[in-house]
Amino acid sequence: MATATTPSFLGSLSSFSSYDETTHIGTRFPDKSVQLSKILTAENADELIKDLAKLVSHRGVVFFTDQDLTVDQQRQLGNKLGELTGKPKTSTLHKHPISEDTPELGSDISVISSMDGIARAGYKMGRASDGWHADITFEPVPSDYAILKMHTLPPTGGDTLSSSGYEAYDRLSPAFKKFLEGLTAMHDGNIFIQV
Repeated sequence: MATATTPSFLGSLSSFSSYDETTHIGTRFPDKSVQLSKILTAENADELIKDLAKLVSHRGVVFFTDQDLTVDQQRQLGNKLGELTGKPKTSTLHKHPISEDTPELGSDISVISSMDGIARAGYKMGRASDGWHADITFEPVPSDYAILKMHTLPPTGGDTLSSSGYEAYDRLSPAFKKFLEGLTAMHDGNIFIQV
C-alpha cells in the first residue's frame, strides 16, 4: 500500500529548517538565524517572499522566532507580500479605524496591549481576546496577509491562537455543509465608522 505524503508548500523556503505546528495549520521556522530582515534583502528576495505568501495561503499562519524586523521592514514585507501576489494597485497598507496615528509608527501599525487592547484617544475597544475574530474582513478589499510582531511578552500567557476555518468546515456533516452553502454572510464594520 502506498503511503500518502504531505505536500510541501515551502518552495525556496525549503532551505530553512521548519516544521508544521499541526496537521492543518501553522508552520514554524525555529532557527533564530532565519530573519525576515535578511529575506527582504536576499538576492532572491522576490522568490522567497512570494513563496512565503504561498506558504501562508496554504498553512494559514507562519511563525518566525526572535525577529529583528524594524517597523519600516515590516511595512516593506507587507507591501511585498501583496505586490508579488497580485493585490490591486489601489490597495495600500491597512489603517485600522481605531488606531491612533503616532509619529513613531504612523497609522498603519496597530499597537495591541494585553492591558489596553487597541485604543484611540477618547475610545476604547474591547480586547480581541474576548472572542475569536478574523482581522478586518469588513473592508471592501480585505487584506490577504497580516503581520504580528510580539514585542514584549509576559512571563506567562501572552498567547495568540489561530484556527483553520477550512478545517472546521471540513469537519462538518455533509448536511450541515449543504445548509451553509446556501447562505450568504455580511460583515458590517459600522462600529468603526461611528467612533
